[in-house]
Amino acid sequence: MRAPAALLLAAALLASAASLRAEAPAGDGTDAALQRDMERLYALRTVDPQAFVAQTRSLEAQPAPSNVAQRELLQFLTANRAALEGRFGDAVARAKPLAESAEDPALRLRAGSFVVNMRAGTREFEAGLRELARLLDAHPDADGPLAEDVRTLWVTAAILHAELDKPALSAWYAQRVLDSGPTPRQACQARHLVVRARQAERDASLSPADFDAADRVCVEAGEGTVTPGFLALSHARFLRDRQRLDDALALLEGRLGAIERARYPRLVAEAYALDAELLLAAERIDDAERRARRAIDVAKDAPTSLPVAMAEKVLYEVARRRGATSAALDHLQRHVAANRALAEESRIKELAFRTVQHETLQREQQLALAAERHRVLDLEARVARAESRNALAFGGLLLLTLGAAAAWSWRLWREARRFRALAQTDALTGFATRQHFTTLATAVLARAKADDRPVMLVAFDLDHFKRVNDRHGHLAGDAVLRAVSEAVRAQPASLPRVIGRLGGEEFAVLIDGASPRLASAHAEALRQAIAGACARTDGGVAMAVTASFGVTGTHECGHDLQCLLERSDRALYRAKNAGRDRIVAADRAGALEAA
Repeated sequence: MRAPAALLLAAALLASAASLRAEAPAGDGTDAALQRDMERLYALRTVDPQAFVAQTRSLEAQPAPSNVAQRELLQFLTANRAALEGRFGDAVARAKPLAESAEDPALRLRAGSFVVNMRAGTREFEAGLRELARLLDAHPDADGPLAEDVRTLWVTAAILHAELDKPALSAWYAQRVLDSGPTPRQACQARHLVVRARQAERDASLSPADFDAADRVCVEAGEGTVTPGFLALSHARFLRDRQRLDDALALLEGRLGAIERARYPRLVAEAYALDAELLLAAERIDDAERRARRAIDVAKDAPTSLPVAMAEKVLYEVARRRGATSAALDHLQRHVAANRALAEESRIKELAFRTVQHETLQREQQLALAAERHRVLDLEARVARAESRNALAFGGLLLLTLGAAAAWSWRLWREARRFRALAQTDALTGFATRQHFTTLATAVLARAKADDRPVMLVAFDLDHFKRVNDRHGHLAGDAVLRAVSEAVRAQPASLPRVIGRLGGEEFAVLIDGASPRLASAHAEALRQAIAGACARTDGGVAMAVTASFGVTGTHECGHDLQCLLERSDRALYRAKNAGRDRIVAADRAGALEAA
């Protein structure tokens, strides 16, 4: 479907929804029609993402739907809108409650697949793999009324494993989709993922015809720009690797306009970075420089360092050819830093995959142990019924079995204890991980609510931390995080507190029994301590960092952790927008300036 037609469809859907709400009496059967209209609007998101975003906003402005199913579907539409606008965290926050408790089983599964997909975008690979495993265990086969949504789950599994650099697993899930009667859109995505996996595994039989065939499937499906865009990137890389540079450049230049319209930062950044490489090979130096700078600009919102590494390499070569030695050295340093970030990202992916793989194996061992215990109980019953002349033999076998089960149980307990410690404590800072912080904070809030005791939350984020990684590399960033954690830990607290690392450079401190004044004072002490902390690179360069703070408490949100996190996060970003290195309280208009 072309964009104008898609806009007309969306407008018609909204007009139909508004008419149904304004004119139809309750209970006349129009709820089903509105439900169908909202489902058709959902399908528009891959045909014309911009129209979907605009029309979903308009739908949100209408009066709330009358029944639960429609309200939940509207919430899912808004989650998809947030994702298309690049707000992956907000998208997860809106979709996760639906994945857990939506009234419609199909929507629960659809929202669960969506959350897994978003985890890849936010680089939360462990969480994504755990949620994927749960969904796959619950839906092993694509049959019954949820068949289409189960195939979508398999597509999601293929995408996640492609992101984790596991092409064999990605191809297995994608082929499973193709073998089970996919929809046209599912066929488009699955064929792209199969071709991508074959390319990653350097399949010698892969040819341009395979890319063209996958592209035809996407065109026939009326698929939008994202999947065809990534398919075009894979095709261009294939041609480049076979020294067909002119063909690769012609293909990519012909698709850049459509890719730009997708407004998907990672796709756009990688497309411009690859185009810059091809233009440089074609000796179009000025065009290559413009494309590379455009890639770096777009990559600010991309979740991976790949386009930056590619673009900085092109800019280094451009500067070198022009004899600009200083600029060439600067771009070379940035290229090396981006490559280090890529290496770290690969390490994190592999660690996430192995951790969840170990957890899966542990669950299987626990199930096997339970089966073994059941077998032991059955054996005991049989021994009790056996003739006395066989009692000694059966007793010996039972003792051996129980001994093996005890040894196995001890080993499982030891491994579980070790992995629990790894899961609960951030290895770099020594603070609680996000998951463990959530568990501890929830328990503190429950006790405080029961005792009618206030609790304050102080969230802080290191200012310009990305510059440290870009300029000095990831190891220097780690040194800064360790220095900050030591400075925070050194500040005494008069009341019990829980400290957690919520993300890369984002932290939170929950203070039990604190007043707003005490929390602000503690935040100011932390701010000064962080500003005074100093780390050094391997070369001895001193690095200082500041932090922006957001403060809120139960007097604003009640004893609701999600509300506390959201309020403190908004206050934190007001502090950043006001100039950084300061504190903003969620219940005040102005900042509490540092002395």
